[in-house]
Order: sequence, then structure tokens, then C-alpha cells
Amino acid sequence: MIIVMGENVVDLIPATDAPQPAPTAAPLLRAALGGGPANTAVAAARLGAPVAFAGRFGADAFGVRLRGRLSAAGVNLDAARSTADPSALALASVDEHGVARYDFWLDGAADFSTASADELPVPEAGDILHIGSLGAFWPPGADAIEAWVRRWRDRATISLDVNLRPIVLERQRDARERLVRLIRLAHVVKASDEDAVAAAPGEDPLDVARGWLSGGARLVVLTRGAAGAVGLASDGTTASAPARPVVVADTIGAGDAAMGALLARLHASGVDGVTADLKESLRYLCTAAAIACTHPGAYAPEANEVVAALAGG
Repeated sequence: MIIVMGENVVDLIPATDAPQPAPTAAPLLRAALGGGPANTAVAAARLGAPVAFAGRFGADAFGVRLRGRLSAAGVNLDAARSTADPSALALASVDEHGVARYDFWLDGAADFSTASADELPVPEAGDILHIGSLGAFWPPGADAIEAWVRRWRDRATISLDVNLRPIVLERQRDARERLVRLIRLAHVVKASDEDAVAAAPGEDPLDVARGWLSGGARLVVLTRGAAGAVGLASDGTTASAPARPVVVADTIGAGDAAMGALLARLHASGVDGVTADLKESLRYLCTAAAIACTHPGAYAPEANEVVAALAGG
């Protein structure tokens, strides 16, 4: 089982397909259900892996919709909880290249309310515990998550999606120190070039990835946008895969689709299996990310879509 812990976020996105008010008025918005860990859970489930979500849902109407989204994708919610707190929100702005930036409303949100590792599930031997994004850095939940993976590191494979957002660095002054601790606990790390630069300003992203390997990770995957992805393993294996050329609707959720694809591969063959066939695993996650970019919002492709795209060259 893949057990995902982290946040749901409701993305408020300009509704470009709807008539807009006058330029001086606020643009019309549509609500898209997202959040890095939740997107990742949906992506891995739609690719055929067994996934459980252990996060928290808000008491508002968004919380009901967020729960329904994961359930519809086949994600097990037995370990999830509902709280009296509101759902996390983000105002998304998409530029002319389809690249999104976010302004977040997070304080007091349900997603970060876990107070203790005792509230989180006990994994079976061989399970994958996946953490990352805002939830891994935003207390009090971040403290519980860190204690959780520390407690079960010898029983489960720990997967970390760095996703080090600017708001985390601005508001959580210990974020880089926490990241160092999480890297030491993780067996598998996925990050973007931007994450690596944010984690270690002034350093080359590949050098940062190599440092994470020396810190204890067995596999690091670095996504590089239009340049594809690079994988580095602790046994010396390295590989790369190009990005697939597509017409981009937006990049929302593309990194989460890639993470979900990596988790699906890890579930199928373990860290050693992914490392042994690293180039093919990178092609798989790059293809999932590319398909996600062709749809607006956090789209998660199904396994048959990825397989068909790979077969098409």
C-alpha cells in the first residue's frame, strides 16, 4: 500500500473560458481541487496502484468535494479524518506559457492540524509512506509527519516530494533545516530544479541531488521541466529522459502526476527495480507529466493513456 500524508488545496483559477468583467473588476474564478499530496494520491491510484490518504479534510463544502474527489479515484480514506477547520485555499495565476504561481491561505486549515504521529496509520512491512509539499513543512502537522516517518523508516519505504514553495521559505524559517532531516529519513526523493535551487541557493541542482544521495537517500529524481528528468541512485546508476512535446494547457499538477507515476513504479518493483530500469521509469513519469499538462487543472492520466503514449513513441 502507498500511504500519502499531506494537504488538499482548493485552487482558485481565473475562468478564462467564461466572459470576464471589466478590466478594473476582479476576474471570475473557478475552483479546482488540488494540493500536491492529494494530487499525487489520485495520480498513483489512477495508474493502478493501491493508495490510502491519511490527511485531514475541512468542515466546509470544499472538504466534502475534496473527499469525494479522492474516493472517486479509488483512494482509500479509512485513515483520513474530518475536522472543524476550513480547507486550505490558493489563488492561482497562470502566465502565457501555462506556468502557474500561487498565493496561499493556510493558517488554521484542516490539512495541517495533525498533532501527533499517533494519529497516523501504522504501516505494514513493505508499505510506501509518501510525504511532501506544504504538509511536510507547515506545523503543527509537519512535526507529526516527521515523527511518523522517523518511527517507521525501518518498516516502510519513505518517499519525499520536496516541492519547496516560496511561502514555506518565507513563513517557516526552519524549512531548510527540516528538509535536511527529511532527506536523511527518505529512501526516495523527487524534486524539481526549482526546488533544488530553493533548498541550496547558488548551487547546481545536480550537485544538490548528489548531496541528497550522500545524505541517505537511495534514489533521487530531479524533474527539469522542458528538459525532462534525471535520476541518480546510490549504487552509481544514473539516467535521464526527455520531456514529451505537447501543447500545454497549464502546468498545474504536472509535478504531482510525475510523483504519482514514480510511486506506481515503486509499488510495482521497489526501489531496486526502479533503479535497475531507471531510464524507463523516467520515461514513464515524464509521459504522465506531459499528459497532465495537456489538460487544465490538476489532471491525472490513467495507466492506459500513459501506455498508449509510450507506445506511440
